[in-house]
Amino acid sequence: MLAGRRVLVTGGSGGIGRGICEVMAREGARVAFTYHGNADAAEATLAAVRGHGDGLAIQADLRERDAATRIAAQVDAAWGGLDALVNNAAVSEAVPFILLDDDQWDDVIALNITAVFRLCRAVVRSMVRQKFGRIVNIGSIAGTRSIASPVHYAASKGAIEGMTRSLAHELGRYGILTNCISAGIFEGGLRSTIPEHHQKRYIDACALGRIGQPGECGELAAWLASPRNTYLNGAVIVLDGGTLA
Repeated sequence: MLAGRRVLVTGGSGGIGRGICEVMAREGARVAFTYHGNADAAEATLAAVRGHGDGLAIQADLRERDAATRIAAQVDAAWGGLDALVNNAAVSEAVPFILLDDDQWDDVIALNITAVFRLCRAVVRSMVRQKFGRIVNIGSIAGTRSIASPVHYAASKGAIEGMTRSLAHELGRYGILTNCISAGIFEGGLRSTIPEHHQKRYIDACALGRIGQPGECGELAAWLASPRNTYLNGAVIVLDGGTLA
């Protein structure tokens, strides 16, 4: 499905990010991924990727203004371009709105939406030149429907959906398809930031009665990033086991 394709996944050292990287690599892609500080987890992801083919781990703080251009340049130097970008890296904190301060707001917005904008901008020129590209943004049901969620996180994920739809209209004419996965709760990653009682409510409401597995998100992301996807563009696909159904 992805044989020979060049894919960049942000936040690939654990949780959903690792699941996406592993499925992409299994499907034949060359996978580059970013990580922030957990070198051991990044090594584990890189080993899993290289078990199938070519892989590249890039340490970066995506909040930095020039991080996106440096990452795009590193991938370009290694592989001569990029076919798909998966914006997965995100952060959240369980902070009540009345206690939410400016620094906490700025930190979440910087990683969850501003970094996505910068990464899309950094890679899209080469996609336009080759008349092919796939952008997959990992959103959240917190941004799709009103549920108990930290306000800054919900706001950032709602913005991801708006950006996805706008990019789909602007870039579709160049063969670049942009879609968003509105993810429920998955093992690893940000699950640790969700209070236990909210997790229980989620599982009770889920038609499948369980938390998602990272590879299940990886399967959908891999299809969206592949040449098999020829017409799905600007979509927000809810992947939550039927919780919001």
